[in-house]
Amino acid sequence: MTTGTSIQGLHPAIATPEVQAAIESVIAGIQQAQSTLHGVRGPDPARQASAEKVIQAYGEARGRGLVFPLMGSGLGRGALVELTDGSVKYDFITGIGVQAFGHGDLDIIRTALVAATGDVVMQGNLQCNEDAANFAECLLAGAAKDGPRKLAHCFLTNSGALANENALKICMQKTNGAPRVLTFEHCFAGRTTTMAQVGDSAGARQGLALNLEVEHLPYFNAADPEGSTERAVEQLDHAIRRYPGQHACLALEPLQGEGGFNVAPRSFFLPLMERAREAGIPVWFDEVQSFGRTEAMFRYQWLDLEPDVVTVGKMSQVCATLYTPDMNPKPGLLSATFIGSTASLRVGRRMLERLQQEGAYGEDGRHARLHKAFRRFAEKLVQSSPSHFPSMHDHNSPAELDEVIGGAGGMMRLTPYGGDGARIKALLMRLLDAGVIAFSCGHGPFHLRFLPPVGVLQEADIESVLSIVSDVLEDGS
Repeated sequence: MTTGTSIQGLHPAIATPEVQAAIESVIAGIQQAQSTLHGVRGPDPARQASAEKVIQAYGEARGRGLVFPLMGSGLGRGALVELTDGSVKYDFITGIGVQAFGHGDLDIIRTALVAATGDVVMQGNLQCNEDAANFAECLLAGAAKDGPRKLAHCFLTNSGALANENALKICMQKTNGAPRVLTFEHCFAGRTTTMAQVGDSAGARQGLALNLEVEHLPYFNAADPEGSTERAVEQLDHAIRRYPGQHACLALEPLQGEGGFNVAPRSFFLPLMERAREAGIPVWFDEVQSFGRTEAMFRYQWLDLEPDVVTVGKMSQVCATLYTPDMNPKPGLLSATFIGSTASLRVGRRMLERLQQEGAYGEDGRHARLHKAFRRFAEKLVQSSPSHFPSMHDHNSPAELDEVIGGAGGMMRLTPYGGDGARIKALLMRLLDAGVIAFSCGHGPFHLRFLPPVGVLQEADIESVLSIVSDVLEDGS
């Protein structure tokens, strides 16, 4: 465990021995409380009623209940989280990938405690502290690559959807208000009124006035790599011929998140990017979910591609739009009240520093090794329960391993029941009862989705979780 370094973030006037001792005392107290968390634990009957009451009240306040009837108690350790009912579960979705260092990481808590000594809670675009500059510098250093398409600028904001809105605004201004967007089937870009139209989800657009023209190209199909690439290029060429000069951008996820953890190689993206650039269409990589989680800090780096605009979020804590000098917008286009909280700026930077310093990236980096471990345990599960893993194309035949095990790095996918959405939803509830918080992805077929805390994840955690999956696969269907 990395400790000690973030204490340096204290303001010189505050960094007295007494303050530093107080912070370390808090850390020691949390560490002592964490010593009770060793594995999955059932609910405490004395706490269940009050926990259920708060969850129900919050659901009524929202107008709709929570997806899962659970709330964190504020105590956790690594991949384990204690809930308000006293139960302890493996958190393998981490707020859809936000808590990259899991629960209760002492170095991250120390960073947040130091941030709490600052003079403001929230920082903004009109006036911010040095934390904003340090965070932006860290992001740009991670993206560093010389050349005409070097990502040289970084605009911070407090949600992935807003980072994506800013990306689209930049692209539209660059193309003189071009009204159309090229993107891909099964994509997801957020839930603002504009991003809901970019995303390929009919449910997210219900009741919305549609004012953006979006064309969804076919995404890469591993079962037909050459054919799917040819079809995507052909459809792109057709759109450009039909609407010359009318496209603001080619927006793509280098590894689709909500759409099903769909992975595509460089050979798929490169001809599409070349066609777009020949037509003067900027290329925007949406890495809000994939950022930091795979074999490189940015997925485009792993693919050796050069985008014009990139958006990041989730595990970065503060979200951002990065872009080349050529895409730098005119004054007034981008602004917002908030950048993020002082704690999120400092914690985000600390997370990125640790991922780089602790060997997360590369062909044999931590993320690659964790994914290999996931595949190893998942293959064992599939081979031991073949009836639960039929082919998504022929439910009467067993699936190939690569069909039902997917993703990259800390984005891990498993597809039981031929991708049947109702059965996977029921499986998620059985997993929750058995001690695992997971989620689904995909639009049909559907998949079991894991976004575990890659910064602190152990292979033993993966083995334990997949063992629980094995125990609850049977549903009598």
